[in-house]
Amino acid sequence: MFPKIVKAMIKGALWFVFLYVLPTLILSSLLSFLPEGAHGILYGYEQLLMVFAVITVFFVVASELTSGTIFQHMFNIGKTLILMVFIVLALEGGIISIDFQNINIVADLTVILILLLAIDLVGLAKSVLQAVNFLSEKAESQLPTPSPKE
Repeated sequence: MFPKIVKAMIKGALWFVFLYVLPTLILSSLLSFLPEGAHGILYGYEQLLMVFAVITVFFVVASELTSGTIFQHMFNIGKTLILMVFIVLALEGGIISIDFQNINIVADLTVILILLLAIDLVGLAKSVLQAVNFLSEKAESQLPTPSPKE
């Protein structure tokens, strides 16, 4: 069990670096080029980035710890469902409105939202099929082997 825990911790740390630390460094370097009013706008997205990273790292670690069991597939299905809800909430249903000084910017991102949800639905179908395959292989391995008849 100890090697699984170490592997899960390493994977979790790497995913956290790639999903939060590096984008935050890039975002902070971009903020130096933007005017002062843009800092407040990007702060909300930095929080969303943190939530996304925490969700992903949790499910990566949980999936790694339960690898080789049906729970691994259940965590993958749960991750996909939670990320679908997160995407809808992060994109505010597809219509994003940003106030910048005296300007109100509205962006219709429903097409992008639909594409992201379609990709997640494919991932959900993949996870469900992997769970079904895992259970069928498990049941198949428990069947008695037929003996040859003479």
